[in-house]
Amino acid sequence: MKNCRNAFFIATALVIFFTFACAVDIHAADYRIRVANPVASDHSWGRAAEYFKQEVEKASGGKIGVEVHHAGALGKVRETMEMVRMGTLETALGGVANFQRNVPELGITVLPYLWKDLKRQFDVLEGAPGKELEKRMLAAGFYSLGFWDNGFRHVSNSRKPIQAVDDLKGLKIRTLPTPVHTGFFKNCGAAPTPMDFTELFEALRSGVVDAQENPPAMTYTSKFYEVQKFYSLTGHVNEVGSFIMNKAFYEKLPQDLKKVVDEAAKKTRAWQWAENDKDNQKYLAEMEKAGMKVNTVPEPELAKFRKIARDLYPEAVKDFGKDGKALTEMFVKAND
Repeated sequence: MKNCRNAFFIATALVIFFTFACAVDIHAADYRIRVANPVASDHSWGRAAEYFKQEVEKASGGKIGVEVHHAGALGKVRETMEMVRMGTLETALGGVANFQRNVPELGITVLPYLWKDLKRQFDVLEGAPGKELEKRMLAAGFYSLGFWDNGFRHVSNSRKPIQAVDDLKGLKIRTLPTPVHTGFFKNCGAAPTPMDFTELFEALRSGVVDAQENPPAMTYTSKFYEVQKFYSLTGHVNEVGSFIMNKAFYEKLPQDLKKVVDEAAKKTRAWQWAENDKDNQKYLAEMEKAGMKVNTVPEPELAKFRKIARDLYPEAVKDFGKDGKALTEMFVKAND
C-alpha cells in the first residue's frame, strides 16, 4: 500500500512539473501578445484564439507569450480596436463592420446578400479581393492576421416568426454599425438600432430592442435563446471577424518571430472556419432544444429581401472610400 501511495505521489508530482514546465511565463517571454476576444470563450472565436496562443507559444519556443481575454473583458469592440490602432493593445478580434470608420472599404464585406456561399467567401477573402482590403488595413495601422468566419446571420426576435418582409415592420432590431446594414433594415420597415455586441443581451432582456441578427453559434453561445423566442433563417449577411495586430508591434518583431505569428495565424484561420461551420450546424439544433422556434423563409420572400439589398448597392459604394465602386465590383464579380 505504501508503495502504491508513493507511486501516486510521484506521478502527481510529475504531472504538475510538466504542466508548469510546458507553460509559458508571460512576463518572462521576450514579447507579450494580448488578444481581446469580444465573445464567449466556447465560441469558435474564443477557441481559435486559444489555438493561436498554443501555436505561437510552441513555435516561438516561449519567446512570445500570449494572453487571451474573452467575453469583452478588455472593453467593447470599438474600444479594443482603437487600443490596437494606438498601440496600447497588441491584438483584437471584432466584426469587420466595426472597422469601417478606419477602413471604409471593409464595409463591402457586409453588403446584404453579397456572398454566394461559405466556400466562395473564404476563397475570396483569402484571394486578391481580400488582399486589397488588408493593404488598406495596413495603411490605417492594422496588421491583418486574417478574416475569421462568423456565419450567415439570421433574425431572432421576441414577437413572431419572420416569414415575409412585412413581418419586420416596426421591429426594433439591433444592427451592425454601418450605413448599408441600417439602411437595409430600414427599407424592410424595421427600426434599426446599432449598439455594441457586449450590450446586446441586456438590451434584449430589458426590451430596449425586440430583435437581433446573428449566426446560430453566436446566438446560442451568447444565450440569446433565454430572451428570444423566434429565429428566422434570412441568411442576409455573413459579417466575418477580423483578427488584427498593431502594425508597429508586428514590425518590431524579429523576422523569425514574424514568421511564427504569420504561420500560426494561417493555421488558425483554416481551423476556425471549419470549426465555426460545424458549430453553426450544431447550435441551430441546440437552439431548438432550448425552446426557440426556427423557421425558413419562403423563396419568393427571400427574393424580395435580395432586391431591397441590391437596390442599396449604388448608394452604399459612396461609403467605401475612393476606390469603393471598383472594389465593390471586384467582390460582386467574384461571387457570380
